[in-house]
Amino acid sequence: MQWLRYVLEPSGTMPAVSDWQGLLDFAIKQALTGICMPLHCRENIDKVLLIKWIRACLRIENRNKLLNKQSARLYAKLKKEGLRCCILKGQGNAMMYPNPLMRGAGDIDVWVDATEEELLTFVKSVFPNEKESFKHIKFPVFKNTEVDMHYVPLKMYHPTNNRRLQTWIEQKKEEQMTHYVRLDGTETDIAIPTVAFNAVYQLGHILIHVEDKGIGLRQMVDYYYLLRLVGSLGDAEKAEIVETWKLVGLRKLAGAVMWVEKELLGLPEQFLLVEPDEKTGRLLAEDIMEGGNFGQHSSRENYRIHGRYAKKCADVWHLVKLSVCFPREAFFKIISKVRTGERIIKKSITRWRNKTISK
Repeated sequence: MQWLRYVLEPSGTMPAVSDWQGLLDFAIKQALTGICMPLHCRENIDKVLLIKWIRACLRIENRNKLLNKQSARLYAKLKKEGLRCCILKGQGNAMMYPNPLMRGAGDIDVWVDATEEELLTFVKSVFPNEKESFKHIKFPVFKNTEVDMHYVPLKMYHPTNNRRLQTWIEQKKEEQMTHYVRLDGTETDIAIPTVAFNAVYQLGHILIHVEDKGIGLRQMVDYYYLLRLVGSLGDAEKAEIVETWKLVGLRKLAGAVMWVEKELLGLPEQFLLVEPDEKTGRLLAEDIMEGGNFGQHSSRENYRIHGRYAKKCADVWHLVKLSVCFPREAFFKIISKVRTGERIIKKSITRWRNKTISK
């Protein structure tokens, strides 16, 4: 963590590292391999390990270049189809980094200015077998990159908070659809969300993943750079962000995230929009450190060997444990999980009965 704090703010004293392999393992677990690359102390690292690290960074760089081009191509394709859209997170977030090509790249998320029915009709006209999930529908136009299409960028399980969130999104939509940037290596302007919109939307995105599989330090680093940009906004805009957090039920989680940003990543106090909450912050930090990027390294994954129901029970317990960060949202999320479990059990019983009858 000292090394990560140093690469985020390299003006301080460079910490001594005795276990470079351990640092690389940590960076891989948290999807921070690129930004944790040691640039000024290579003589202290085993050459084989250094070459391995450099190769990993080259793959990250090439991946970002590819996603930049694919994002621009996808944006142009949708525009040609008459669909306005906005590229969420991903390559837009990378632009906040000192070296955008070193951010760990994932998939492409697109917010399309269309109703749910219009978006589903469009996607299924090209890929008839794709199924909608709670958050998105897949649009597999690229062989090597997943594309998630959203008719709204974010949903919540709490009905009142979700209704307020959708009203706020609708009010801010036009500005997001016309906020243009140009990614490195491309010749097409694309729309990405504004800094103020991202301050709300990406905290909500953190919530969705915390209450599901988990979140990692890569998302916290994204938010670290985002908060530094928020610091350049006016007091009225900052106040509006905090009021929106309160309106849609994100205020308590914001306190936990502020603690993580300050205590783990070293974000200066002037960039904190609300008072850090140590109790919930420590709980969130423990989950981040244990689970890694999107919870992929969580001990809960071990429950898969005992069957899908054991894993689901472990996931519900994880949600209950972290519910102090978002109690009302967690309540409705648990209800949703219980209902999903009931449907799965009913389907399993029906299949078992049909199989027994056929025998």
